Amino acid sequence: MEIDVLILTVYFICMGYVVYKMALSLEEELEDQVVLVPDGAGLETSVRSQLVRQGFAETAAAVPTPAGGPLGKAVALQLTVPEPRSLAPAADRPEQPEEGQITVQVLPQGPHPLQPVNGLTVQVVNQTRAIQVTVDWDRSSITRMTNEIRRAIRHTPGMRIDLSLPQVVSVVNPNQYLSTVVTSEDCFSRSPDNQVLQQTAPAIDVPKMADLKPPLRNYSLDLVVQLVPFSGRGARPIMLLLPFRFVIQPLPAKAAIPVFNWILKR
Repeated sequence: MEIDVLILTVYFICMGYVVYKMALSLEEELEDQVVLVPDGAGLETSVRSQLVRQGFAETAAAVPTPAGGPLGKAVALQLTVPEPRSLAPAADRPEQPEEGQITVQVLPQGPHPLQPVNGLTVQVVNQTRAIQVTVDWDRSSITRMTNEIRRAIRHTPGMRIDLSLPQVVSVVNPNQYLSTVVTSEDCFSRSPDNQVLQQTAPAIDVPKMADLKPPLRNYSLDLVVQLVPFSGRGARPIMLLLPFRFVIQPLPAKAAIPVFNWILKR
C-alpha cells in the first residue's frame, strides 16, 4: 500500500513538472501586447467645432460608437456633407440637397504586438457624387510623446531622394477609396553606401513608449483635408484639420495556461 502511494506521488510530481515546463514553453512563445486606443470623442469635438466656424451643422461630423461603416469596426470619422444641387436637372432637383458621406480612418488600432509600427495607414472612402477630397501631406504632421511635430511623409513607389521637395496631394474623387502609409520625416536617412533615402526608424516606437509614464504614451496624426464641390452656385470648399490621437496602454501579462493565471492571482 505504501509503495502504491509512493508511486502515485512520484507520478503526480512528474506530471506536474511536465505541465510546468509546457507552460514555460508556451509563455516564451506568447507576445506581449499593448492596446492602441484612439481618442474618438476628441476627434469628433474638434471637427464639429471647425464645421460650425465655417457655417456648417455640427452634426455633419460623427465618430459612431460602436464603430461601423465601410471601413469596418475600427474607429473612424464620418463626414456627412450636402451635395452640390446644380448637378441635377432643374426639374429633378430636390428642395433639400442630397447628402453624401466621407469616411476617414487611421490604423493600427486596438490590440497590437509589442513591436514598432513602421507606418500609419490612412484610409479615405468618398461616397459622394460631386465632392472631391484632397489630403495635403505637407501640411499634415505626426506628433510623438511631446508636442514636437514632424511633417508627415507619404510612402510612394520609388521614394524620391530629397525630402525638401513638396509632396503631391492625394485626391479622392467620388466613389473612390484611398489607402496609403505615412510616417514622419525624421524616420528617414541616407544610406552611407549609395546615398539613397531609406527609412531607418519606425514611425511609432511602441516598445519604447510603452515603458514611459502615461502622459508620454501618446502620439497623433493631424491630417489636413479639403472637401471641394465640383460645381454648384455658392458651393464652398471645407478645410478641416483631423486630429487622430492615440494612447498606448500596456496589457497586463497573462499566464499561458488559465489555471496558472488564477493561481498567480491568489
